[in-house]
Amino acid sequence: MIRGVIFDLGGTLTARIGNWERANAQALRQWLLSRGYTIDEAFVEVLVGEREATFAGRTGTGETRAEDALRPVLTRYGIRVDPASLVASEKAFFEPELQAMRLLPGALELLEKLDARSLRQGLASNASSHYLILECCRRLELDRFLDPVISSAAVGWAKPDPKIFDAILRQWGCPPSAAVMVGDTVEADIVGAYRRGMRSILLTAERRPDEPLEVEGIRADATAATLAEVEFILDEWLDR
Repeated sequence: MIRGVIFDLGGTLTARIGNWERANAQALRQWLLSRGYTIDEAFVEVLVGEREATFAGRTGTGETRAEDALRPVLTRYGIRVDPASLVASEKAFFEPELQAMRLLPGALELLEKLDARSLRQGLASNASSHYLILECCRRLELDRFLDPVISSAAVGWAKPDPKIFDAILRQWGCPPSAAVMVGDTVEADIVGAYRRGMRSILLTAERRPDEPLEVEGIRADATAATLAEVEFILDEWLDR
């Protein structure tokens, strides 16, 4: 019996938007300039480089956070770093990316229909910023249906680590066998669900031809090209 559905965000409920690192860094530079700081044009490449270095330094399924790159770069430019300034800088940095985020067709409709069937719905997203995920869900009105909203930045573990799913399942009081993961990435979403004992649906709406359908012999329990197909699959499973 299915009691809950966990969704990925980018490529699942929202469209994939590509690499916004330089646009984000430029937005932060402009925000700092507007507050009277002297910030040269090299700031953008310095911050992008620091972000790339923090990503490269990840080990296992551990996650880095946006502040891990922001803090040393702001300090390098003589900007006082405290919790409040880090939060404000993170918000300024991610604004272009947030403005570009769009729902995939049928996203809200699917969540509404699952809500009407009294299914729990949550979100597990790999991201370096919990603020980014929360704010995206707020702006696109996904937060009306998703509880909890979990990011790898918040819990410290990235999918496919089973612990990110546990953070949701514990809150629901739901066994893995009664939950379904819906995501667009086999390596993170499908493998993670398999390792946690959950069923999974792979959404291929924005899948690139070179992306695998199987990793280490693990495949999704079902594949859907659209969110409407995801609804159809879930309805079949619920009626069994």
